[in-house]
Amino acid sequence: MSKIDIINFDGVYEPAEDSWLMSRYIPEFKGSVLEIGCGSGIISIHLAQRGNQVTAIDINPKAVEATKFNSKNNNLEVEVFEGDMFHPVQGRKFGTIVCNPPYLPPADEYDDPELELAVEGGPTGTEFTIQFLSLAKEYLEPNGSIYMILSSRMDKFETKWNKETIKQEKYFFERLNLVRFNNF
Repeated sequence: MSKIDIINFDGVYEPAEDSWLMSRYIPEFKGSVLEIGCGSGIISIHLAQRGNQVTAIDINPKAVEATKFNSKNNNLEVEVFEGDMFHPVQGRKFGTIVCNPPYLPPADEYDDPELELAVEGGPTGTEFTIQFLSLAKEYLEPNGSIYMILSSRMDKFETKWNKETIKQEKYFFERLNLVRFNNF
């Protein structure tokens, strides 16, 4: 994988341990990819660099601009939409869906509502992920996969999806897991 340049934008989640974990360890595959919550675009850009056709969505208009800028800056084509979760791609299906979701329970750490949206996944940290997984099957091709980051700081949750941990990294404050979900 060749180097990519990411410019950070104010009001957009900067790539951190979770973004780098997904970018480095997501397995090789080819095809159509949808990223929900693209932020700076780092994950979409890595996947486009591998030859995938990437569509990216973020609810934050600043993140949409950051992803557009960073993909052009790296001479890569990424289709980017502003919208809530799957709304901009109604009726479409993708071979792979990726998401580094907001997974933390609420805290007083963020005074910026845009960054709060990027990190806080609901009262238990799982609400965004549960909603995402309940909607994703409609947008996934048969035999497709979903790759997500899950944190030890989230509450446990049940899902019908088959789940496999691809990579785990431990930090002093949490364990991050790159998890593959596939058809149930």
